[in-house]
Amino acid sequence: MKLRRLVYSSQATTPFSKRDLLNLLHDSHGYNTIDNISGVLMHSKGFFIQVIEGEPEIIDDLLFRIRKDSRHTKIKIIYDNLVNNRLFKNWAMGCADFDDPSLSMLPGITTEFSNPKVMEDLINKLPETANFLIENLTEEQIHG
Repeated sequence: MKLRRLVYSSQATTPFSKRDLLNLLHDSHGYNTIDNISGVLMHSKGFFIQVIEGEPEIIDDLLFRIRKDSRHTKIKIIYDNLVNNRLFKNWAMGCADFDDPSLSMLPGITTEFSNPKVMEDLINKLPETANFLIENLTEEQIHG
């Protein structure tokens, strides 16, 4: 069965603290486990990039809920394709806060998520980015 991988960017409507991000991760993890969705939410300076993977219809439902979420705005789909396998197969949802100095530099990618070129680079290097995150996120950042 083909899976859908969708990547979108958005901007927070209010500042997000580390606690806010962990609460969001906790909520997402529960829903995504039930829906068999995997992925990661990346945050930097009030901007988000999220990768979600799952069955196409389930991703449609999730995207509908994401668009209604008042915690962010300016949602832009930057990648949407069918794929054969997951990049984040063991993660119901990971959360990478790139304002945290320990994750401030992805190899070969800056984390200025407001820059369209950065988002293009991220998509082009998504497998490498996934490997970096899988190797560097803590259990708390993966499971809430």
